[in-house]
Amino acid sequence: MYCVIQKVTNKKPNPYGHYKELMVDWTTITYQGKTETKYSYRYSNERFERPVKDAYKISIHKSYRENGKVKKKQWVICTMGYYDIAKSTSWAGDYLLKKELNAKLKEMGIPEAKLWDMVYQKLDPIIEQVNKEFEATDEYKTKAKHDEILKQYHTAKSKFDEMYGSDAYDHCYDLYGTLRNPEYLEQLIRQKREEQEYFKRSYENNYKSNYSNYDFGGYSTTKQSNYTNEEKGMLKKIYREASKKFHPDVTNDDGSMMKFLTRLKEEWGI
Repeated sequence: MYCVIQKVTNKKPNPYGHYKELMVDWTTITYQGKTETKYSYRYSNERFERPVKDAYKISIHKSYRENGKVKKKQWVICTMGYYDIAKSTSWAGDYLLKKELNAKLKEMGIPEAKLWDMVYQKLDPIIEQVNKEFEATDEYKTKAKHDEILKQYHTAKSKFDEMYGSDAYDHCYDLYGTLRNPEYLEQLIRQKREEQEYFKRSYENNYKSNYSNYDFGGYSTTKQSNYTNEEKGMLKKIYREASKKFHPDVTNDDGSMMKFLTRLKEEWGI
C-alpha cells in the first residue's frame, strides 16, 4: 500500500488573493451633544491576482494478487489546490468529511495515523516547493507586512487599554500608532492621575481613622483581663484571622466591623 499524488490541471483562477492595502478607518458618533471618533482599520477592495496553478490529487494504491493475477485498488483521499497547500495552516484531512474518511480507513484496513504518514511522506516535498515559490510573491510579502502591523497594533492596544480602559487606545491612536486625538489622551492621563490620588487619600484616611491605635505586635495588653496567657494566645489568633476578613479594604464598608473587633481586642486585653 502506497500513496500517489498526481497533478491535476486547474482551469479556474483563484479569486481569493490577499488584499493589497491595509488602511486606517474610523467611526464618528455624536451622543448627547458630544462627538467622539474611534479609529479602526480595513482592507482595500483590491486583491492580488493569482495565476492559475495545478491542483494535487491524493490517493492510496494497493496491489494484490487474485487467482494468480496482479490487481490494483485505489482510494481517492482528497484534492488540494496550490493555494490551499500554500496556507501554513492547511491540513489534508480538512478536505474530506470525517465520515467519508472513516469509511475509507475501514476499507483499507489501516489506522488514520498510518494513512497520514503515507500521505505526508509524498506531500511534504510538494509543500516545501509550493511554499518556496509562494513566499517569493508580492502577495505573500504584503500579507506578512500586514500581519506584522496588526501584531504591533494589538500589542500596543492591549497594554494601553489595560491601563486606561476598553477601547481607549482606539480613541487616541490609529492602526499605525499615530496619535490622532491628543486632547482625549490628556483627558485619560488626567483621569488616571485623579483616580490614583483618590485611592491614595482614601487609603490614608481609612488607615488613620481605623488603625492608628492598632497593636499588631506580641501579647502586650491595653487593659486588665482575666484570661490566661494561653487563652490570650488563642484570642490573638482569632483577632488576626477576623481582622483579615473584616478589614475595610476587603469589605468596602465604613469600618464598623473592624472598630467592633478592636473594642473586643481591648476588652480581651491582648
